Amino acid sequence: MSDAARYDVIVIGSGVAGTCAAIEALEAGASVLMLDGDAKMGGSSRITSGVIMGAGTRFQEARGVKDDGQALYDYYMAVNRHSVQPSVARRLCNEAGPTIHWLADRGVEIQDIFLAGGEPAPRGHVVDGGEALMDPLHGWLQKFDKLDVALNSYVERLLHKDGVVTGVATADGYEVEAAAVVMATGGMAANLDLIAQWHPHAIGDAQGKLRYAHLETARGDGIRLGSQVGAQFEGTGRGSRSTVGPLAGAYLPGYIMVVNRLGRRFYDETSAYALTEVRMSAQPGCVSHLIIDEATKTSVKTTADVAKYLKFVINVAVPGLRNWTSDGIDELVAVGAIKKADTLEALAALIGVPPANLVGTVERYNGHVAAGEDRDYLKKGAWLRPVSTPPYYASPLAMSVMGVTGAGVRIDHDACVMHETSRAIPGLYAAGECVGSVMGDVYVGSGNSLAACSVFGRVAGRNAAARALKGE
Repeated sequence: MSDAARYDVIVIGSGVAGTCAAIEALEAGASVLMLDGDAKMGGSSRITSGVIMGAGTRFQEARGVKDDGQALYDYYMAVNRHSVQPSVARRLCNEAGPTIHWLADRGVEIQDIFLAGGEPAPRGHVVDGGEALMDPLHGWLQKFDKLDVALNSYVERLLHKDGVVTGVATADGYEVEAAAVVMATGGMAANLDLIAQWHPHAIGDAQGKLRYAHLETARGDGIRLGSQVGAQFEGTGRGSRSTVGPLAGAYLPGYIMVVNRLGRRFYDETSAYALTEVRMSAQPGCVSHLIIDEATKTSVKTTADVAKYLKFVINVAVPGLRNWTSDGIDELVAVGAIKKADTLEALAALIGVPPANLVGTVERYNGHVAAGEDRDYLKKGAWLRPVSTPPYYASPLAMSVMGVTGAGVRIDHDACVMHETSRAIPGLYAAGECVGSVMGDVYVGSGNSLAACSVFGRVAGRNAAARALKGE
């Protein structure tokens, strides 16, 4: 890359959004420069679980699942209380399924689909982790001779003239021109100042123990760059968090019972992690406890046993499974991370919940188990396990891991970045976590983020290439 270079399209970021944008632009015949401030391609996409939401796919059809983009759109808007611009949501929902086909046709292996509690159809298309998603796509990039990639290239400024974005300037002094720029700079989870501004509830809920599940490069560069050209921003409070604790994670085995600080159940414990976040965040103090008994604990001897009890079939590696085994729990009890007691009353005292409430909740739950149906929260009978054999165990769950952040520049359904005046900024497109107008107030579905990244990455790349090749 020289300081006199010019390209049709510049893509900032090499995660799934940026890579999809680059592939679409290259396949359209455009020349592309991909820049990334990290030393390795892939960004935070490399450390995802590799689940992509989509409807109306051949993978669903092969399993007898009838679904389509309209059904996903109706669900998406209803769950979000119509907080997302309809045209943006419709593009996401209608193109998520075809985009999964597009990814598969470029070497990404879809291993399975799953149904999490609370979702109307199995829509989580499983890839064997972030590396298995990104490696085939980066391999596909090698087919094109009109691509240049510059790593360790931090974009400091957007070049612009008369309201039109004309290129970028890097921190090491290069200025590169292009007919169109695609921002795919990732989220802000590593920037606590921006988290405090855009996700203040996350800091409060975590009670000073907020963690993030991203790379250090997830610092909110999209907000910094967008501010330079008068971009419009939105997305306060949008994103996704997961639980942290000795026994925690985005995916929880369905056999657990969860209570809040009042000692009461409050949701179906097999719910999708998006619903889990909503329900847990609404509880007093935002801290809950999962409860199991000795019989359940001793029945789970290996990590394979744990995986068998996960609420859906997933073929990716889920971290921390050993903690769920009988030996793992004993080790956590020994260091005080998990509480153990011979009676429910004693356990309640250890975790600070009213003993009578916990006893009553367990009695009611065991009644559901005996009846074979959860008459309160409708958890499927297959996941109901009694809490009746002492000793009893309790592990805290807190919403303290910041995963996806959904605040950033506003885009329209063509991935054009909107100006404060609600006009599209000529020459500037965006996709992925740096966008604040695709996710709504609730993180809908399993694989929402990767779906949004890949769909709007493709849209941005197509439209950026079209602009360049038309000579605009």
